[in-house]
Amino acid sequence: MDHLRANYPSAYRDLATPSWEPRRGTNSGSGNAEQDMSGIKSVVVGLSGGADSLALTIGAVRAGLSVHAVVVDHGLQEGSDRVAHNAAEQACKIGVAEADVVRVHVPGAGEGPAREARYKALGSIAAGRPLLVAHTANDDAEGFLVALSRGSGTQSLAGMRSVSLRHPAVTCGAAWVGRPLLAASRADTEAECLRSGLTWWEDPHNYSQQYLRSRVRQELLPVMEEILGSSVRGNLARSARMLREDADALDAWAVEALSACTIEDEDHPDNSGEDGAMRLKDTVAQPQGKAMPLDEVARLDEGTKAQARMLAVERLATYHSAVRYRVYKHWLSKLAGPLTASHIHAIDALVVRWRGQGAVSVPWAQHCPTMNEDRRASHHLVVRRVGKTLIIDHLLRQPYSEGR
Repeated sequence: MDHLRANYPSAYRDLATPSWEPRRGTNSGSGNAEQDMSGIKSVVVGLSGGADSLALTIGAVRAGLSVHAVVVDHGLQEGSDRVAHNAAEQACKIGVAEADVVRVHVPGAGEGPAREARYKALGSIAAGRPLLVAHTANDDAEGFLVALSRGSGTQSLAGMRSVSLRHPAVTCGAAWVGRPLLAASRADTEAECLRSGLTWWEDPHNYSQQYLRSRVRQELLPVMEEILGSSVRGNLARSARMLREDADALDAWAVEALSACTIEDEDHPDNSGEDGAMRLKDTVAQPQGKAMPLDEVARLDEGTKAQARMLAVERLATYHSAVRYRVYKHWLSKLAGPLTASHIHAIDALVVRWRGQGAVSVPWAQHCPTMNEDRRASHHLVVRRVGKTLIIDHLLRQPYSEGR
């Protein structure tokens, strides 16, 4: 609660209104000070039946929160319904206000579809309430190693946020997603369950050779502990947390830079049409009549409209490369799909290593808000330089015979 109050005031107010303060006459510096929790609202806890989520449920109830425990049954393993109902029964013993089991359909194989279905269900049930999930320092350590092996940047290496305002569960209805156990280890959560007289379920997937994270957990980390010492998991998690702070600071800087470098159409220096300059009045970007018409832009939400505008190259070039790379990602986030390092470096070359090179093709977003579906097949989505600006454009694909 102290962390929320200091770093996420709105999330803090969701849990404790009007205040979460020691009652008068208590020692505010004491960890045992009685807290005034009279304004607490209900929270949803994602409960799997494992040690981590059971320990989270125990902690939330002990803190005086009104807990609605939700067990999601993916139906992917034999006996999953029994495991789910056992978890709900454990939650009732802990003292939750409500415990439910929800069966979901997983539309594909692998961890991704199961995670998507789970968060969709949890977000819908949360319906405006905070959702608490049981990620621990071990999860951060494992994620750090997986990201490191893939040559990822700071954003992927960074640990999970203690509070996420942008999350699939939030999209589906949760107020925000909280992770109160990021400083706790899996050994901590198991010890808490033992102290409380609870038994937990071990997910067979945690030991499966089919999943990379399972192999990192069961094979790689034990070897690292043998070589580097027993503190390696905690050290990796601490590194991930520090990188999260750095990544968030750089992101905030990038958002400011994006605002400073965005050009409104009427402000564009080439809009006068004098001296043979290209007129940009009738389109957001006007290369050869193929740009996004303003009537299409008018149908976008305000965030996407901003991304359809242009960036001032000379102003953008004054920022550090780490900030510029994030500017491109924010600028394209609603219009383009996932960007690789190759995409980012090619776009950056249009800004700082300009030699008249052509447009940089980027992937279409999964659900593009500006085009009909046919345009995905007939056009490339590109970033290109026009004069002293970067623009988002779509160019007609050439038939193979013409492009050889």
